[in-house]
Amino acid sequence: MLSRAEIEELFPATRNLVYLDTAYRGPLCKPARDAAEEYLRSVSERGSLEIQRYIDLMHGCRKRLANVFNAKSDEFVFLANATDAFSRVTLGIDWREGDEVVAPENDYPGVLRPLLDLRRRGVKLVLVPPRDDAVFAEQLLAACTPRTRLIAASHVNFRTGFCLDVSTLCAGAKKKGVLTAIDFVQSAGCLQLDFGALGVDFGNFAARKWFCALDTLGIFYVREESLNKLTPHTLGLFSVAEPHNFDAIDQPLAPGARRFMLGAPPYIQIAAFDAALELYQRVGAAEIERGVRGLGKATREGAKAAKIGCMGERWPANAQSPIVCLHREGKLADESLEPRLLEKGIVASVRKGIVRISPHWFNTATDLQKLMRELADQTSKHI
Repeated sequence: MLSRAEIEELFPATRNLVYLDTAYRGPLCKPARDAAEEYLRSVSERGSLEIQRYIDLMHGCRKRLANVFNAKSDEFVFLANATDAFSRVTLGIDWREGDEVVAPENDYPGVLRPLLDLRRRGVKLVLVPPRDDAVFAEQLLAACTPRTRLIAASHVNFRTGFCLDVSTLCAGAKKKGVLTAIDFVQSAGCLQLDFGALGVDFGNFAARKWFCALDTLGIFYVREESLNKLTPHTLGLFSVAEPHNFDAIDQPLAPGARRFMLGAPPYIQIAAFDAALELYQRVGAAEIERGVRGLGKATREGAKAAKIGCMGERWPANAQSPIVCLHREGKLADESLEPRLLEKGIVASVRKGIVRISPHWFNTATDLQKLMRELADQTSKHI
């Protein structure tokens, strides 16, 4: 494992902050920053002469993704953000009047709003209410009818930290002939994901959260067997087999997920993400998951010791993720809580009713102890 000095070099935010808000935005890691700065320098000095270098880097990054997620490089494409990626599913299915989509009622708006938009196509959205702040795979499967075409859900829920059993969901959906679209924004980069084994049809995640790379980059995964279940909602320069053959306007679609790409790719974001992904590989997916799960467990234990309630106390262990949501009850409901934490250098997501804690592998048990001491101290000050 890396030393504290090495971690602070990789993540400068950790030098002066107890950073516990990766679920909102991961602190930009140094390799990603360096790669972005190198892109700016190179195109500033050499312009178009550098473009082929970054086209090659993009293809290499897709191969790296395939290695990390046990998938094929042609199953990935880079888009503007995770919601843009998810919308390729809602826009790409050949919907019929009366079709249904099933989703958790408490899911992320970036998942639910594209589904709500399907109402104008005559598609019914079936929202499954949570049970103990969670919507389990069995509930989603039970909500399916012969009209259901798609089940959509987040792997890890952004507002509760609940971790969905994606394997059970995808296996059950496949038996029913129902497609699955999973938002991996709050799990990719902290939990090990085997897309080949999970059986998910479509997936998406962002570079800026748990991979600690730049904003405005979404990664879209389309399982090879499910590719022809989606039609690109429109075509652009890069949607076809030979995008730089400008004389052949009418061409076959690009192989794999690349057919969902429109204009020039965001090379600077991809360069930064590739560097962050290389760091992820270097540290090790298993080591990162072990670390974040341990920190999540320590957060829940610290909250219990401090007599602070948290969501999911009755969930099975496999449903608990590194994201822990503490209840803002009593004095913790004070609106000055967030600035008071910031005064102590603690960055967490203070929201309506909860304090969302999302430690990453660069955090330590000492970070969590500092948080709990501050919460207890602030509570006692206001009694």
